[in-house]
Amino acid sequence: MFKQDPSNTVIINATNIGYKFHGIGVYSLNILKEISKLKTDLNFIVYLNKSSKSYIDEINYPENFRLKWVSSIISPDKKFKGHLLRLIYSNLISFKYRNYLQFNTSQLEINFFRSNQIVTVHDVIPLLFRKYHKKQYFYFKLILKYGLINARYILTPSYHSKDMLMKIFNLQEERVKAIHNGANTLHLNSVHLTVREKDNYILYVGRINQMKNIGALLTAYSMIYKKINHDLVVISDDKNSLEREINKANLNDEVVQRIIFKENVNEEEKIKIMSRASMLVSPTLYEGFGLPPIEAMACGCPVIVSNTSCIPEVCGGAALYIDPYNTNSIATAIVELIENENLRAKLIERGLTRVRGFRWEFSAMEHLRVFENVLAYKAFPVEKRELVFRGLPGSVEPAGFGN
Repeated sequence: MFKQDPSNTVIINATNIGYKFHGIGVYSLNILKEISKLKTDLNFIVYLNKSSKSYIDEINYPENFRLKWVSSIISPDKKFKGHLLRLIYSNLISFKYRNYLQFNTSQLEINFFRSNQIVTVHDVIPLLFRKYHKKQYFYFKLILKYGLINARYILTPSYHSKDMLMKIFNLQEERVKAIHNGANTLHLNSVHLTVREKDNYILYVGRINQMKNIGALLTAYSMIYKKINHDLVVISDDKNSLEREINKANLNDEVVQRIIFKENVNEEEKIKIMSRASMLVSPTLYEGFGLPPIEAMACGCPVIVSNTSCIPEVCGGAALYIDPYNTNSIATAIVELIENENLRAKLIERGLTRVRGFRWEFSAMEHLRVFENVLAYKAFPVEKRELVFRGLPGSVEPAGFGN
């Protein structure tokens, strides 16, 4: 039975889940899904914007959950306007529930000068690449800093990001916890996992922006397209941005005709596309975690990834690494993976093994443990102790958790 009390209730601000799915929204939705399946004495009041309703309605929430719906005007689909309004609204929630623990599922909704909060910081990219994030740079530099100084606990999806947060914001190690994300595609059925035939296409999944570095992939593809029979398939949500990148890369018509754009792809279709792809290429300049590579691994798709930031931490020895700043490196890796059948088979096998440790249920269990500990102790941590992974029946040990 739901009993709203500050000692056992967590306010979850998940208003960053929009109609269009991006990394932060994927994280927030999956944490909600999996926490709702766990047995706990805690109660949750969850704030959501109406644009996410079709996804939220698919979840069967137990009695210890209460959903609060707010206007879709604060959805991330509204971009800068939505981000700004979400930040303001998050702080209004914090005033309403000033005696409660509030969990903000991204750094863009942090509470100003409020100690009784947990916040997930997904990356520090705006501080490292100021020229690509001129608006967010000042937010990270001036506002986020004070929120993090006061926050009870900070979560982040990789150990690399944890180290960067501690270094940049001068945070104590015991106040920051790395909890890896999961892979949506791990719920694949046996039909998808037994797919061994591959179609002739190279796959890119993600946003179209300078940080994702798709321009380098386009250039690399133009260097080798005559040598291979593979098209380039791009799954994203902004065809205009892709066309701008194509124009900047100065691609000829013959190359452009072999680039296939797919928009608003649902999970089932994405799984099918990944399962049939010859490879996924992710030439990103920097990531706080990076979901597409592990999602592709779960589909039996070999991956080519950047050798930067947290990517080696996540992908381990199950990927072929490239220098994202070197188009020759990208082009050479693509040709090598196409021509080397043994390498493809080895990466597929390693990927399927590697990704078993990245499960959203593991992540949710660690989140819940943090909530329970923060509520149990006035000052967290009272003592420096390891939060031991308890696992699920028949589950695989996670790839990496803990402080």
